[in-house]
Amino acid sequence: MRERLRRVLDVVTSRLFVRGAFLVFFVWACTRLVAFESWARGTGPYVPRPEAVAGLLPVGHFTSFFAWVRGGGWDTLLPAGLVIILMALALSVLFKRGFCGWICPLGTVWELAAALGRRTLGRTLRMPRWLDLGLRGLRYAFAGLLMLWLLTVPLDQAVAFRQLPYMWVADIKIIQSLMSPVFIVLAAVAFIASTLFGSVWCRYLCPLGGLYGAVGTLSLCTVRRDEEACISCGKCSKACHALVDVEHSTRPIRHPECDGCMDCVRACPVIGALEARAPGGARIDPRVWTLLVVALWLGGWGVAKVAGAWDTTIPSQAFRQAIQSGMLDQRTPGGL
Repeated sequence: MRERLRRVLDVVTSRLFVRGAFLVFFVWACTRLVAFESWARGTGPYVPRPEAVAGLLPVGHFTSFFAWVRGGGWDTLLPAGLVIILMALALSVLFKRGFCGWICPLGTVWELAAALGRRTLGRTLRMPRWLDLGLRGLRYAFAGLLMLWLLTVPLDQAVAFRQLPYMWVADIKIIQSLMSPVFIVLAAVAFIASTLFGSVWCRYLCPLGGLYGAVGTLSLCTVRRDEEACISCGKCSKACHALVDVEHSTRPIRHPECDGCMDCVRACPVIGALEARAPGGARIDPRVWTLLVVALWLGGWGVAKVAGAWDTTIPSQAFRQAIQSGMLDQRTPGGL
């Protein structure tokens, strides 16, 4: 019985299971949003508007986030976006780039492409070191410039942006864009590139991954390598989907690309050579690490839900009016 429970726990704490579950939920939430749009247009029954799709609007919600930081008050109109940002930052502070490694549905798609490539090709192709460093450097530079720009948006404009009806329906517009021929072609190119070189979006393009990676270098919990116990078998580096050279990393491992996936720890054949550690040196079992990440994410959502900081205060009829007014055909105001 104990061995059976251990196997079940291994499955439910695996990245495939956890990331797959979040991806399925997100796709379901997107279908609910499409159904909500149909209701608003008068072509379908009423469906409550899902709030989890706020992750589709990172730039808009980071504008609101920086407005809140600067004293502009909490966004009561679309608060779920702020909650998601705060939870992602909290994960980065505690458990490396945990949002990228365990939660992000878009990252899951590209990681599935990378896994397909490893299975068919036997390995992930490596770009020349100079090109890899250059592209990753550009991502972090872009992330820094984007955050600096959002931080310098005048406070009154940032607060006013929350109140624009366009912002209320921008997530629907993004879903519509995902169905366009141009996006489908770009997605296909990114998918093929990811099968060859790993998740190119997450590694070279995603500005949020750059932000969370930078914060994750200061993570309180991290992976530590014991040089004396290590037998230099290379299994940890081979297991790392982020292409971190774990075998030759210093301790603790502070690499910005590490997303706390625990694959290296699970692959290590020597007890004590590679372990996840909490502040003070307490060991964290990889399965416990997974449960802590998921618990923090769901716990943050639960607290926000109970505190009334998750659901929108915009009436459904206001959404309906914005959608029927042709707002989805307009461009983003102010470039945001």
